Amino acid sequence: MRSYPIHASILGALLCLTAMTGSAQAWDAAGKAASWAKQDKDDSFTFYDGAGRALRTWVRDGGLLGSLPIGKIDEEPDRWVIDPRNAAWVAHGTTLTHLERSGRAMGSVKLPAEVGDVCWDAVGMILSYRAPEPYLEKRDYRNGEVIWSFGTKPAKKDGPAPQNRRPIALDDSGNVLMADGSSLNLSVLDANTGKKFGETALRLQETLAPALEGNVLDRGPLAVWVGKGVVFAALKAAQVPAAQRGAMQGLVLARLDLPHTSVEFLPTGLDDSHILVGVLDSDAVFVNPKGGLMLVKVK
Repeated sequence: MRSYPIHASILGALLCLTAMTGSAQAWDAAGKAASWAKQDKDDSFTFYDGAGRALRTWVRDGGLLGSLPIGKIDEEPDRWVIDPRNAAWVAHGTTLTHLERSGRAMGSVKLPAEVGDVCWDAVGMILSYRAPEPYLEKRDYRNGEVIWSFGTKPAKKDGPAPQNRRPIALDDSGNVLMADGSSLNLSVLDANTGKKFGETALRLQETLAPALEGNVLDRGPLAVWVGKGVVFAALKAAQVPAAQRGAMQGLVLARLDLPHTSVEFLPTGLDDSHILVGVLDSDAVFVNPKGGLMLVKVK
């Protein structure tokens, strides 16, 4: 597939100038985004601007929507969520810190392990931990307290956090999807209760979906193509089963069509340092860690 850079609209950039001041005016994800992010329901993305020590919320057709300073946190952030009041919950190490819009710290809670991924709904944020076995928690936006948990909670005796990263996302019905290890199939959890009620049964042509290869502890992100019933899983080419890999190199998307229970592997033309952050219209959106966004047409 052909990739190309994304450019913010001039009108959107002009509109945002009235609300932003200082260095925030010049910040544009199209050329400067370099971190992880996850697409929100309004198609906005919140990136971490390391140089400005701030979270920047940006949308393609409107430019920069807001900036939230995180200077009160000494560590680099791992994952973050902007809550319905435009405050932020920032996971750093084994701490989750609540920051109001001005950046003032409103408190923090200790976590059982480092956070590997997050997703969220109107009620709370779902954290997927880096732990030996799958472990998820849904936490309340008000105080960070646990609403429900799923899986085996890691214990201190487990030692340093493993590299297991189990990406999660919300599907069109608001259920939690979780990828784990070498399987292309996704666990499906009720976002209200945390109960697992299913697992996808994907097929590649006429056979069951094959297992991934190589190092699969650090799985790449999931991105939902809203309204299509399709989930894209970012993979390194070395993780694609040899029989399907062919000449694929760099970053590959596994196209998981849930209604049709099928899987297909799509080359992106990008190296595997790029980060999948969402899908806009018919384009998968990637961050280049050197700065900027790239679009790849999907089907």
